[in-house]
Amino acid sequence: MNMTGISKCNMSTCAYNKEGSCHTLGITVGPHAECNTYVHASSRGGFPEVTGGIGACLASNCKFNSKLECQATKVDVAIDDKHADCKTFQSKK
Repeated sequence: MNMTGISKCNMSTCAYNKEGSCHTLGITVGPHAECNTYVHASSRGGFPEVTGGIGACLASNCKFNSKLECQATKVDVAIDDKHADCKTFQSKK
């Protein structure tokens, strides 16, 4: 099984964001589809050669969540109010 990748992230204030791409090994998506790994900082973290993925997903109401693992092909993270959200989230029917 492969980790679901983050295709883009527009949270330019996040320490792991460089040019619209996430550079941490894995993020945690919280229960309300928020990026719990978001770090507001002017200094940069992460690894330039790494493209982020979903390490764990706590959004139990998402149709892509299976046993706390994201099964989406890819994920987009974007600003929602003042925090980062998984924009790939789709509610289970």
